[in-house]
Formats: sequence, structure tokens, C-alpha cells
Amino acid sequence: MTTCRLCLRHRKLCKSHIVPEFLYIPLYDSDRELMAITGRGSQGWKPLNKGIWEFLLCDDCEQHLNREFEQPFQNQWARDDALPKRMTKDDVHTGTFDYASFKLFHLSILFRASVSSNPMFRAVRLGLHEDRIRKMLLDKDAGHQWEYPLLAFAVTNSHNQVERRVITRPVAARYDGHSVYGQIYAGAMWWISASSHPNVTFCQGGLRQSGEITFRAESWDAIGVMQDASVALNASRRIDISKRGKVVF
Repeated sequence: MTTCRLCLRHRKLCKSHIVPEFLYIPLYDSDRELMAITGRGSQGWKPLNKGIWEFLLCDDCEQHLNREFEQPFQNQWARDDALPKRMTKDDVHTGTFDYASFKLFHLSILFRASVSSNPMFRAVRLGLHEDRIRKMLLDKDAGHQWEYPLLAFAVTNSHNQVERRVITRPVAARYDGHSVYGQIYAGAMWWISASSHPNVTFCQGGLRQSGEITFRAESWDAIGVMQDASVALNASRRIDISKRGKVVF
């Protein structure tokens, strides 16, 4: 038994997925394996048969995240196929979702990445924002539109298909003086701004209080973390990730 990172109670911990397991389903092949790019060894990748997890949360908190945020997202997004199957460069698509559960779903992944000790998530270090987001998750409080605003791009492959077979490690960046964190999953590159003052660009172009969010198509070969994955593979053995699919990096 140790301390749950969400409720802070001394409890038995569960195997907590940082990115929910249902988002890995499109990545599995017929042998229920997916390709994890490491950049090491003769191949530069290794097979995985389960999404990345860690002992982080107690059962009550696991159920809270699943019931309040993961299931609503799965209903609104994954099952309703919220993005088109194909988008060409600079195409835009607008969807409308439940503002609170949709935003908190993404914040829950960012929070779990921040408290994780797995090196894959080392880029996410929220500092004082970590406890603020923890309380928002417990209280089911998504805050105002300018608080941790969410911006997203649809990720397309070389065939102009929205690419749902990729999950990447999160990356950190600076944008107009704000700390921002981005990660690819569910066919999109999701960016969250974590700062104490409003990020005007994210507020204007991202998730609105009405639940509307507009996605602009972005080719995966123009996204830094995907370029890094390709370089890591090519350094070991030349494999075209656009042909391989099912990638975790």
C-alpha cells in the first residue's frame, strides 16, 4: 500500500494506464501486439501487448476517471467516429462535445503523465499546476475556457487518412511565453497550455465553453515527435512507419 496520486489517500494501488487502454485498440495487430519505437537494438523497436501502465491510483480513483471522463470520451469520440476518415492539408472539421468531461479527459492524461515515473513521460512536469489539475479532476471542475485550454490538430498520413494507429510520448514546448504540452492519440495531436495567465491563441482556436472544437489537418511528417520516431527507426534499421502503422513512441 502507498499513496494514491489523485486522492492522496494511503491505499492499495492499481495498474494505472497513463493513456487509457481503449485508445491502444486500433494499434494492435492480429497477434495483439503493437510496435513500440525505442531507437535501440538492430530493429529500433520492440513489441508490446499492453499499453503503458504504472502503479499510480487506487481503485476508487481509477473508477472515478473511467466513469466520469473515459467512458464519456469513448462514447462521444471513439464510438461516434468524431473525425472524418480522410482529410487533406488544411482541411478543417468542427465537432461539439460535452465541455467538462471532454476537457477533463485530456487533463487526466496530462496529470497521469506528470506524476508518472516512466521515462516516456519525463517531458511533462506541471509543477504547481499538477495539484490544481488534481483537484479539478476530483471535483469534476473543468474551469473556464482560458484555464488549461485545449487545442488540437487532426493527424493525417501519406494517404490523407486520419491516422488513429499512433500514440506518441508527450512533448513540452513554449508558445508565446506559455508552457504547452502535446501528445498524439485518438487520431489527433492534442495540446494543453499550462500557465497562470490566458493563452489567447489556444483560447481562440481551441475547445470553447460551448463544447465546440475545430481540428485542422496536419500531416504526420510535419510533426516533430513523428519525425523523431522515423529518425530513431532509421538509425537502427530502415522501416517506413507509414507502412507499418500501430506505433507507440
